[in-house]
Amino acid sequence: MMFTLKPAHHKRDDEGVALVAAMGVGLVGIAVAGIVITQTIIAVNDSGRDRLRTTEVHAAEAAIDATMAELEYDSPCGAPSFSPITLNDGPQATSVSVTIDYFNDDSADPIACTGGTLNALPNRATVTATAVGVEDSIGLNPERVMQSSLALEPRTQLSEDAAIFSATDVFVGAGFTLSPQLLDQEADVWVDGGDWDCSGGATLKGSLIVPDGSVNFSNSQCHVAGDLWAQFGVRFPSTASAEYSVDGNVTVRNGDLVNNNPIYIGGDVTAGGSQVGYHPVVANGATKYNVGADSITNIVPVGLPVIDYTPSDWTGFVHRDDADLAQRIDDQYPLKAWERSTIDQCNYAGWIGSIKGPVELPSAPTMFDLRGCSNGYDNGFYSQSGFEFSLNADTVFFVNNFETSNDFTFSSGDGGNYKLWVIVPHSHGSGDIINHTPMTIEPPLESFWYAPGSVKIHNNSSFIGQVYGGDVDIHTPAEFVYTNVGVPGVNLVSAAQSSSGFVVELLYKREVS
Repeated sequence: MMFTLKPAHHKRDDEGVALVAAMGVGLVGIAVAGIVITQTIIAVNDSGRDRLRTTEVHAAEAAIDATMAELEYDSPCGAPSFSPITLNDGPQATSVSVTIDYFNDDSADPIACTGGTLNALPNRATVTATAVGVEDSIGLNPERVMQSSLALEPRTQLSEDAAIFSATDVFVGAGFTLSPQLLDQEADVWVDGGDWDCSGGATLKGSLIVPDGSVNFSNSQCHVAGDLWAQFGVRFPSTASAEYSVDGNVTVRNGDLVNNNPIYIGGDVTAGGSQVGYHPVVANGATKYNVGADSITNIVPVGLPVIDYTPSDWTGFVHRDDADLAQRIDDQYPLKAWERSTIDQCNYAGWIGSIKGPVELPSAPTMFDLRGCSNGYDNGFYSQSGFEFSLNADTVFFVNNFETSNDFTFSSGDGGNYKLWVIVPHSHGSGDIINHTPMTIEPPLESFWYAPGSVKIHNNSSFIGQVYGGDVDIHTPAEFVYTNVGVPGVNLVSAAQSSSGFVVELLYKREVS
C-alpha cells in the first residue's frame, strides 16, 4: 500500500507584524522623547544663560552704583576698593571687575596715578563694570559690560600744599592779604587743631580748611575766594563788604551756620546742623541743612609735618656751618675783632660799621647748619639794626631759633629765581621764628619758613612762599604771596592726602556689550 504525503497547511497570524509595529512605535517615541529632552535641555540652558545675563547686568549696575558711592568719600586709583567682587552663588555666581578712568580739561588722556595718588585733580570720570559668570556655561559664556560717565566736583579745592599751615590757631591782623603767585593756583590756609577768628579782616585768595575747629567771620572785610570747610560751626556776624563772604562752597560738618545779617555765598552751603538766624543765607548753589555729620566727608587733623635736619635729603647742597658763614662775611667786609665776635655769636647786626652792603651768599646751593650758634637769643639766628643777605643759589638755614628786631631783607644777588628755606628742626621742640619788624623777601626769591613753636610775622612784612608753624601770628598789614616751594624729602599737607572724594553727578549709564 502506498501512502501519499501532502504538505501541511498552517494558519498565518499578525503576531510578527504587531511586534514590528510596536518596535516602530517605540523607536518613534524614543526619538520624540530625545527631541523633547534635547529641547528641554536647550531651553533650560538658555533660561540659565538668560538668568545669568540678567544677573550680570544687575551686578554690573550695582558695581557702578557702589563705585559712585565710594567716589563720594575717596579717590580710588584705577579701580574701587571692592573690585573685583563676586555676587550671588551657584550657577548665578557673577564676578564683576570695575575700572575708573579720570579726566580733566587739561588733556584728553586719562589722569595717571603715582603711589596710589592721582597726579592731577579730575572733574569727570568714566566707570566701566564687566560682569562674567563664575561657573562655565554650556555654549558661549555670557559677558555684560556697563559703562557710566560721571561729573566730579572735588569736596575741597586744596590742590597744592598749603600756603599757611598752623598746628593750632592762626591770627591775622587788619589788612592781611594772601594771594597766589600764579593765577591757576590757590593760596590755601590749613588750621589743623584750632579756630580761625578773622577779627582784623583778611582776604584769602584760596580755601580755608579748619578740620578740628570753628570759623568766625567777625569782620566785614573777611573774604575767602575759594572754599570754606569747618568741623565745628561757622559764624557770620556781618554782611561781607565783598560780593560774597565765600566765593566757593561752605561746608560745616558738625554744628550750625550762624548769621546775624544777610550773607551771600558763591557756591553750595552744606551743614550737618542748622542755619541759625533770622536773616537769609543766599547761595548761588544748593543749600542743605541738618544733613548730619556722617553724611559729610570728614577732614581730619594731620599734625604739623615733621621736618628735621636730614642732610641726605638735600642732594647737591654744600654743607656749611655758622663759622663758615662768619668767615664769609669777614672775607667780604674785613671786620674788627669786636665786630667779628658779634658775628661769631650769630648776631648779624646792621650797626656793624665795616659791613657796607648786603652779604653775598654762595653761588652753589648751600645748607647752613647754624644749630651750633651760642648767644643770648636762644642760641639762634639773630639780627638787629637792619641787615641783608643776597642769595646767588638755593640756600637753606637750619637754626635753633630765628629772630629779627629791625628791618631784614633777603634778596637775589644776580636776579636769579632762587629758593630760601629757614627751618627750625621739629626735633628741637620749641624753636620760634619771630620778626618784630618788617622783613622782606624780594622777588624773584621764593621762601619756606618752618618752626615747631611760633611763627610771628609783624609790621608790614612782605613774603613770597609758604609758612608752616605750631602757631602762626601775622600782625598789621602784611602781603603774603603764595608759591609752592616744598621741602625735599617731606610730604606736606595737600588735598589728595587729607581730604578726598567728590560730589558725583551721573551723566549717563549704558550697556556697551
